[in-house]
Formats: sequence, structure tokens, C-alpha cells
Amino acid sequence: MAYNENGLTKLAALQDLAEQIAADYATKAALEQVSNRVEEIATVGGEPNVITAVKNNGEALPVTDKAVDIGASISAAVATADHLQRKKVASVDDIDPAVQGADRFIYMVPKAGGKNGDKFDEYMIIDGAVEPVGDWAVDLSGYQPKEEGKGLSSNDYTSEEKAKLAGLTVATDAEVAEMLAGVFGQKQA
Repeated sequence: MAYNENGLTKLAALQDLAEQIAADYATKAALEQVSNRVEEIATVGGEPNVITAVKNNGEALPVTDKAVDIGASISAAVATADHLQRKKVASVDDIDPAVQGADRFIYMVPKAGGKNGDKFDEYMIIDGAVEPVGDWAVDLSGYQPKEEGKGLSSNDYTSEEKAKLAGLTVATDAEVAEMLAGVFGQKQA
């Protein structure tokens, strides 16, 4: 690109050039520090991108081609873990907290007069005691009740709110660009 060597350079352009040089130097200095640190690690016996061992719950897993498949060990751990199961009983009196493994169940006790699919009360053994834990009842007292004549998309704006919104003007792209240039400065080409 041709340029005029005798032309004046704007101070802003010189400032931009100085900032770019400072940023480039900082990046190069940081890169050099990282490179030196990697060389130090390699010097004391470290190997980049090499996995030497991986353990899952203290058990060593095989390393093959810099990779470890942990899926099998996770599946095995999940399979041997205790899981809660549902167990239907006729009444709360049929739940014996002293039975071995009683804390591994959610006991389903039939509910008299249950409605809307709520057919059971749920109980668990917690700290050696039978405790109620489930209920399908939902408290909707804090929600807006249905109003006659209104749907989900009713427009409840007041005339004052509508007038306020109608009076707003939206900035053009050029106005936004000018504002941003004023705040952040404009780069010189």
C-alpha cells in the first residue's frame, strides 16, 4: 500500500500502534514463560500428554494409548450401590424399622379416598423411625386465580403505560455506532 512519508501521523494512530505493540509484547512474554515452564517440567522427568496411572476408588484402571475407559468401573459401582425400591404395604403398622434393610424402601401405604391419582402415602425409615415423606397435595394459594373473561394472553396494560411505551424512540444503528465510538474510541485504519 502506498503512503505519504511526509504526511503527519495523528496522535490517536500512534497511541493505537503503541497499545498494539504493548499487547503483542505481553503475549510473547507470557508465551515464553509457559514455554520455559514446559521445558523445566520435561527436564525433571515429566512427559507431555502421557497418562501414567488413573485410579477409581483406589483401584488402578488400565491405560491404553493415552486413554482410560472409566465407563465399566462406573457401571460396576452403580450396580453394587444401595438403591431405594418401592414396597407396597397394607398399613403403616406393617412397616418394621428393625428389619434388616428396612431403610432401603419407600413404603407405599394405600390412601383411603385419594383423588387425582394420589393413591398412596409414602413412608421411609429415617434414623430408625417410620416417617411420612410424600404427598401429592400442591398448595396453589399464592398463585393468581383464573379471572372470568381473560385468557393467558390478556393485555392488562393501562393507558398510561401504553402511552409511555409509545413515546419511546429507538436509536438507529448509526447513533449506536457513534455512541460506542465516543465511549471506546475509533480505531484508525
